[in-house]
Amino acid sequence: MGLLIIRLITFLNSQAPETTNYHIAMTMLANYSNLHLISIGKIAKLCNVSKSTISKFARQLGFDDYLDLKDNAAFIENRFNNPLNYLSNILTSIETDGFDNYLNAVTTDINFLRVNLDFDAVDNIAKAINDYDNVAAFGLVFSESAAIDMQYKLAYNGKFIRTFQDDVIQEDFLRNAGEDTLIIILTNSGDYLTKQQIKLGTPRKDIFSKTKAKIVVISSNPVVKNFSFVDEALIFPHQTKYQTHSIMYQIITDLIVSRYRYFNSLL
Repeated sequence: MGLLIIRLITFLNSQAPETTNYHIAMTMLANYSNLHLISIGKIAKLCNVSKSTISKFARQLGFDDYLDLKDNAAFIENRFNNPLNYLSNILTSIETDGFDNYLNAVTTDINFLRVNLDFDAVDNIAKAINDYDNVAAFGLVFSESAAIDMQYKLAYNGKFIRTFQDDVIQEDFLRNAGEDTLIIILTNSGDYLTKQQIKLGTPRKDIFSKTKAKIVVISSNPVVKNFSFVDEALIFPHQTKYQTHSIMYQIITDLIVSRYRYFNSLL
């Protein structure tokens, strides 16, 4: 999934439908398959706004200008040569191997988690959430969905944490976070810590070497434990070819919130 479509969906999820920018975003999505070929004049006409309004909207989404937005518009499945993307790894495998194989893989990964989960790491994360007043949880796409899910789960227990779907706001928050802040990163591959995953060319990310926040990582990649800026890591390796992290996240965050509830009750 490309940077533009993620930012458009994120934008729509936080805007009132009657606004001009909401209409522009919806028009871009309606014409998404050809958007990389559409000039600023034509998209402005389709949206019934001026070219300057389109330029301002592009900048509001975090792009330099409309041309930069267009460069991120072409949808190419697995454009970054990642065989673990959702379409290739999950949907194509289900279509090829059948639904039963997929369910068996999910069961296998859950059973492995049951036996091998690092419960000390679960407790350490739960204690940190309990100890810090300022807590945030971030990820991208399905990992960000898990961060939002965790936000709601903790809110049910009186703990309010922050998360942002917008990748630009996430980076700003990381850049400005102080030592009094705990940030939980959900990243299946671990790449969120080192790469701009949804930007063209996946440029290197160095924001974590600059942040003063305490960084906790939930990942299937044990390499993240070696990063100097990672204070705590909970690892859940996959045992199958399927990337079942969206399901594993739900189980792991349930356990973390359960232990948070326990430690909070001791106060």
